[in-house]
Amino acid sequence: MRIVIDMQGAQTESRFRGIGRYTISFAQAVVRNRGEHEVILALSGLFPDTIEPIREAFEGLLPQENIRVWFAPGPVLEAEPGNEKRREVAEIIREAFLASLQPDVIHITSLFEGYVDDAVTSIGRFDTKASVTVSLYDLIPLLNPEQYLKPNPQYAHYYQRKINYLKQAAGLLAISEFACQEGIATLKLPESSVINVSTAIEPFFEPQEIDEITSKQLKDKLGISKSFILYTGGADERKNLSRLIEAYLMLPQEIRQEYQLVFAGKMPQGDVERFKHIANDFKLIKNELIFTGYITDQQLVQLYNLCRLYVFPSWHEGFGLPALEAMVCGAPVIGANTTSLPEVIGLEEALFDPFNTSEITQKIQQVLTDESMRQRLSQQGIQQSKKFHWDITAQKAIQSFTACYQAKQPSKNLTDDQLLNSLCFKLASYSSLSNKEMLSISQIISWSLITPREKKQILVDISELINRDSRTGIQRVVRNVLNEWLLNPPEGYSVEPVYATSDNQGYLYARKFTCQFLDMPYDWVADEPIDAWQGDIFIALDLQHHVLQAQSNYLTSLSHRGVIVKTVVYDLLPVLLPHVFVEGAQTMHQGWLETTAKFDGVVCISKAVADEYQAWLLEQDIKAKRSFIVDWFHLGADIDASHSMKGLPANAKQLIDALERIPSFLMVGTLEPRKGHAQTLQAFEQLWA
Repeated sequence: MRIVIDMQGAQTESRFRGIGRYTISFAQAVVRNRGEHEVILALSGLFPDTIEPIREAFEGLLPQENIRVWFAPGPVLEAEPGNEKRREVAEIIREAFLASLQPDVIHITSLFEGYVDDAVTSIGRFDTKASVTVSLYDLIPLLNPEQYLKPNPQYAHYYQRKINYLKQAAGLLAISEFACQEGIATLKLPESSVINVSTAIEPFFEPQEIDEITSKQLKDKLGISKSFILYTGGADERKNLSRLIEAYLMLPQEIRQEYQLVFAGKMPQGDVERFKHIANDFKLIKNELIFTGYITDQQLVQLYNLCRLYVFPSWHEGFGLPALEAMVCGAPVIGANTTSLPEVIGLEEALFDPFNTSEITQKIQQVLTDESMRQRLSQQGIQQSKKFHWDITAQKAIQSFTACYQAKQPSKNLTDDQLLNSLCFKLASYSSLSNKEMLSISQIISWSLITPREKKQILVDISELINRDSRTGIQRVVRNVLNEWLLNPPEGYSVEPVYATSDNQGYLYARKFTCQFLDMPYDWVADEPIDAWQGDIFIALDLQHHVLQAQSNYLTSLSHRGVIVKTVVYDLLPVLLPHVFVEGAQTMHQGWLETTAKFDGVVCISKAVADEYQAWLLEQDIKAKRSFIVDWFHLGADIDASHSMKGLPANAKQLIDALERIPSFLMVGTLEPRKGHAQTLQAFEQLWA
């Protein structure tokens, strides 16, 4: 069975919240438990900055060719008017891309995306045959329209359309038993179509012994000066934070003097201002309420371990992941007695009525003043958290995928040509699109759907050689390696010389040059823009400082699409020995080296250069990507087999005759101070003397 997982939940703003962490951990668990099944991850090219981190998260778990990127026209976010047609086109292209993967099951980790960013999710806009399952977190806006839908008709329209997609899904994977039953009852679905797969948390959430120095450094950085009560999570109305602030205010003065209330994590600035206004209305003293802003996962774990109490007052949750995170870290946790939180917390003593501010205050005071209760909540939380495990979630999910696959009516997959024809016919109805938009869409379709050639490509950058052959050592290397690759290409690859300029983004096939290079007629060929797909290799064999830097963004886009991008490094001398080079050479070479470190690796012409490059990376504190490799090779010395310049100069005979008449000494190389010509001449002056 081929399982395709839509990973946009880890690409949008959701990546900073529980849904993002759920998406990554859920997919990793499915990959770990896949057995004989094949798993493909589908990433949106509209979020380029997120592609490499997701690839890194699956390094060693999943072959990189199983991580595929699709593209769509943007912007498409629904909060901005004028994007509707683009969004519809994007939905169709996305579904066509997923269909081209010939999946048995497609799983969408986060369907309700795309209102405030460029996520694209839909079911049945183009592909009506695929079995599509969806993660069901909650139906909070649908069940609380007064707070979420009626104040914003545009959002209500968006949300209702997503609900309609949800009803078309072949199966829903709920994150809790509460969410499961809520989905069945609210959407009026058969019980067999919704399954509780539960959730879990990442292994780095754990009890930790945090020394006083580390604790003080963290607290100082976040503005925490006392023991503290902690909340982390969202900031919308259902999170009930205004009541939590009021409940804190109602604590006895001596407790408020001892404890701060800390809201940890990134919150919208408008919500932060709203809570500060509430705090001022309640006459909270300065620094009693702390907003940390964005924190790292490491800092979050430390806060869970350091807090005196964690409070989760939300009155509607699909699961309540922060409560589980705090529990597994050993924090005493109290929370609302509504929706899913009782099954997460698992202890009646730790629950309160979220609509009763006095009850919240009493529960907070009880835990802070009763050490035995604190210990009891902490120990029980650790035991309760053991019931939730990602492998169990993944196994249940795969069982659901299998059931959907087996229930599907057998159907024949479209061929690539049939799929492409069907897509083009569908898009032809959007006659209002401009020629410029249609040209962009055609390029997007090429990147997303066109099947690569039978052979993969080695795209060899010769941007300097194609303009001029300086006849230096580097040009000799480029000519000879290129000649060898063209005559003896590696098995399964075609070798394609390419070039670019500093003025225009993108590379061209060097068709005319290649024909000339191989002594073939070239009048009939044209230098067209390159097509590159996952599995192709781009190697910057030539040295052209300005071109590589100018094409950095383009090469990054190739890397996002799965093309391996590497650079040949001949030396670091302008950086290591700037005093023997012309002015500006050091800056130029430094910028070029920094660009090479952005891609997949470098190949140096000796181990010595490779060692110097590694040392340079450390010295510059450059964090290369997860799969960055520094490798090396030796240059050839077989002159007879080299691709030399043709012909001899006009005075060749006289020169050779002169060399043969008397013992002669030969020095080969470019005329630069570091080559030692001056010292050599001085040595010969002594010899002649």
